[in-house]
Order: sequence, then structure tokens, then C-alpha cells
Amino acid sequence: MNEIQILTIAIAIVFPISALMYSNKRVDDLRTDTKTGFDGLKTEMNAMEKRLTQHLDNAFNHMELLLKLHEAEHHKK
Repeated sequence: MNEIQILTIAIAIVFPISALMYSNKRVDDLRTDTKTGFDGLKTEMNAMEKRLTQHLDNAFNHMELLLKLHEAEHHKK
């Protein structure tokens, strides 16, 4: 075998292995980025749910107060 053939065989072996290793690293990076993104989204959604629940509680309390005032003014017992 001459040097060109040996070089061709070496490239044929080394290139796919290095491409596979690079691809696996990119998949791991994507998996990590996706998990980080979903963790951030989960945190944000939990904060939004907490704010919404507080807002609804406040609105309900306000409506309850308005109802009591209405009853006191218009439905005197």
C-alpha cells in the first residue's frame, strides 16, 4: 500500500468517528439547553400562577365586600 491509500483509509476511519463524537456533544448540549429552558419556563409559570391566584383572591374579596355593602344599603333587615 502506498502512502495515499493509507492516508485515505485513515481519513475514512477518523472522520466518521470524530463526526459522531461531535454529533453526540451537540445532542448533549441541546438536551442541556432544553432542560434549562423548561426549568426556567416552569419557574416563570409557577410565579404567574401565584400572581393570578392572588389577583383572583383579591377580586373575590372585593366582590364579597361590595355584596355586603349592597345588602347593608338596600336590604336592611
